[in-house]
Amino acid sequence: MNTLVVYFSKFGHTRMVAESIAEGLESVGPVRLLSSDQLADTDLEDVDLVVMGSPTHRMNLPEAVRPIFERLPKRILRGVPVAAFDTSYKMSSILARFTAAKKLAQKLRKLGGKRVVPPETFYVEGREGPLYEGEIERARDWARTILDRLDGKGNK
Repeated sequence: MNTLVVYFSKFGHTRMVAESIAEGLESVGPVRLLSSDQLADTDLEDVDLVVMGSPTHRMNLPEAVRPIFERLPKRILRGVPVAAFDTSYKMSSILARFTAAKKLAQKLRKLGGKRVVPPETFYVEGREGPLYEGEIERARDWARTILDRLDGKGNK
């Protein structure tokens, strides 16, 4: 299985989570890890899974991530399993509905991707981190959950 993990990271915490997810996915094949500013259309060719993450900025996607979706061809991920994550500080349950992961999941689905798991948030202390203890391990576990869901659908 060819997997692509794409991330945007301002303070390095989202990158650390992305690296951990990539490690968790390596058991089923090659995994490429790319910063969102490196992503080209051709990176999305011949992939079997795309995982994308960014921090939540002001209950939304960071400004630096938004242009990616404007320049990618429509339906480029047609039928490709996708998963989205973010890093965020802990918010009230009302505000927690507005995360970058949920917006990323919507954008990936508009590109034709099939959601494998619900969007996931990994928590940082305060606005700039560090990550809470145990979040790196939780990211590896989340990667295994993705693989379990794919295996259950015969996609592994």
